[in-house]
Amino acid sequence: MKKTVTIALASLLAIAPAAGIAYAQDATAPMTSDGMSTGSIAADSVDVVKISSLEADDSQRGEAERLTLKANDPATMEKVQSELQGVPGLADALASKNVQLENVVEIQTSATGGKVVYVK
Repeated sequence: MKKTVTIALASLLAIAPAAGIAYAQDATAPMTSDGMSTGSIAADSVDVVKISSLEADDSQRGEAERLTLKANDPATMEKVQSELQGVPGLADALASKNVQLENVVEIQTSATGGKVVYVK
């Protein structure tokens, strides 16, 4: 009997840390209703950067030139448009910020998981 209780107790102690780790990982998930239920992007997690604002900054002029070249390449723009449609909720978030979808040149994921969208 004592051996059975010892084995049961050891099993509970072995499982307890794993359950705690799983719970801690859930705690780091975003707490937005959009992020949890549908995986779509909320408007407040989307930053819109205009290429013209990069051109005004000497340190960003090279990035502005790279993005301008992309904006003038129809094949690249088609690829960006399909990427835009592939991110749930991104088109709606951009529309709420008065961004015309055909002006989207590049989409990047920020360190926080949001999106940075460059527009012409």
